[in-house]
Amino acid sequence: MGALKQKLKDQLSLTAGLPSTDPTLSFWQEPPASIATAQSETLPSVTDIVIIGSGVTGTSVANTLLNHPQTSGLQVTILEARNTCSGATGRNGGHLVSDTYGYFKQLVDALGLEEATKILQFSEANIAELKTVVAQLDKSEQDAVELREVNATTVAADQETLNDLKRSFEFANDMVSKTTLEYELIEDQKRIQNLYQYRHGLAVFGQRGAAALWPYRLITVLLRRLLITHHSRFSIETNTPVTAISYQQDTAQSGHNYLLHTPRGPIRAQKIIHCTNGYSSHLLPKLTGKLYPLRGTCSLQDPGLAFPRIGNKYSWTKVHKGHYNPETTVLTTGLYYAQQSAKSGEIVIGGESQELKNLLTSDDSQVAPTAADHISSVVPKMYLGADNVKVKKVWSGIMGFTADGLPLVGNLGPVTTGRAGDQEWIAAGFNGHGMDKCWLSGQAVARLAMGEDTPLWFPESFLVSEERLKSLTIDCATDTIVSMFGLSSSKL
Repeated sequence: MGALKQKLKDQLSLTAGLPSTDPTLSFWQEPPASIATAQSETLPSVTDIVIIGSGVTGTSVANTLLNHPQTSGLQVTILEARNTCSGATGRNGGHLVSDTYGYFKQLVDALGLEEATKILQFSEANIAELKTVVAQLDKSEQDAVELREVNATTVAADQETLNDLKRSFEFANDMVSKTTLEYELIEDQKRIQNLYQYRHGLAVFGQRGAAALWPYRLITVLLRRLLITHHSRFSIETNTPVTAISYQQDTAQSGHNYLLHTPRGPIRAQKIIHCTNGYSSHLLPKLTGKLYPLRGTCSLQDPGLAFPRIGNKYSWTKVHKGHYNPETTVLTTGLYYAQQSAKSGEIVIGGESQELKNLLTSDDSQVAPTAADHISSVVPKMYLGADNVKVKKVWSGIMGFTADGLPLVGNLGPVTTGRAGDQEWIAAGFNGHGMDKCWLSGQAVARLAMGEDTPLWFPESFLVSEERLKSLTIDCATDTIVSMFGLSSSKL
C-alpha cells in the first residue's frame, strides 16, 4: 500500500496543463455543431464577466447571468481553449443519474444527516432541472438531444460491494422520507439476466426517473440559443486558451482589473468564473492536488443483432472492488457505465483500467493501449447477447476530482489565486458525476458572483473556504482514491 500511495502522490503533485490542441475525437461531437468554432473576428479587449470553459457548467453560468436582473447591461464572454463543448461534457457517458443513494451512509457519517439529505436532493433536482430545460426546446432540438427517461440500473458484481451498497440503500430508505427518483433493489437472478441483460451480478439497484441523453448536442443547442437571444452582449471565443491571468488596476476606474492573456491577445474583465474542472490547476496552481485531473476512457460499440434495443428503458452500471497491480502500475477502478441509443442500438460505455501515469493526467490527446484494450473487451463480459460486439470508436476525456470527493464552488480569495483581487469564482471538481451536479452548481456560482446569498438548496459542504482548502491535502486525495476504488493492502 505504501508504494501505491507514493505513486499516487507523485501523480497528484503534477499541475494540469492546457487542454490538448489535438484531442481524441468523441463520438458525441460528430458532426460538429454549427457553433463549434464560434469566435468574434477580433477578440474583445474588454468584457465584464469572463467564463472559462464551455461545458455544462459554463453554459449554466452564462444562462443564469444573461437572465439575471442585475446583469442586463453587462457583457459576458466565454473563453474556450478548443472548440465549443470539447471537454468532459462532450466526452462523457451521457447519463442523468444520481450517484448519491449508493454512498448515502458515508455522506451521513462524514457530514451529518441534514447535509447528506441536501446533497441527495440537490442531485435529484439537477436531473429534474435538465429534463425541464430539454422540455422547453423545439421539437427538432429535442429529437437531436435524444433525452430518454430510463431505469438506471447498477449491478453489484461482488459481495463486498453489494454489502456496502445495500447498507447505504437501506439506511437512505429509513432516513429520507421523500425522493424524486424511485429507488429499488432487485435480487431476482432471472430478472437481472432476462430483463436487464446482465451476464453476471448479485443484485441490481434501480433508479426509476433517471435519464440518458446526447450531452454535446444539448449544450451546443443551449449556447446557440443564448448567442441568438443575447447577441449584443454575449460571445463565445473558441480556440482561445487562457494562458495566464494577472491583476492590474484598471486606470479607467471601471473595475476591469483582471487581464487574461490568450494567443489572440489580452482581454480585461471585472469578474472571472472558472469552469475548467480537471484543468483548473493550470490557471490556479495552488489547487494542485486539491482538484486534480483524471483521464477517463469511453467508447462506442455495436453489440450485435442478438442484443435487444432497450436503450429507451434502461441504462447500465457495473461496480466491483477496484484492483491495483504493483508490477504494471495498472489501476482498475471497478466502475463501468453504459447507455444504448434507442435509434441505432449502439452502446456508449466507459470504464477504467490503465497505468497510474495514464489515469492521473490532463492529456486527452490519446487513449492508453491498456485502457483501449480493456474497454474494448467489456461489453460481452457485461451483457448477455452481445458476443458479436464491434468496437467503433474509443476516446478519452478529462474529469476533475477533489481530495474530499465533493465539488468546489464559490469565491477564490488571493491566498488561493495568488493574485490581488477577490472576484475570481469557481465551479469545478465534480468527481465523475457532473451531469447530476453541474447545472445547479453553475446557477449557484453565478448568483454568488452577482452578490446574492448562497441559495438555500445548495449544499454548504460544496462551498469553497480557506479552511476547507487547507484540509484538501495530497495525503487526503490519496486516501480518497484508495477508498473510492475499494483498494486494500490485501490486494496489493
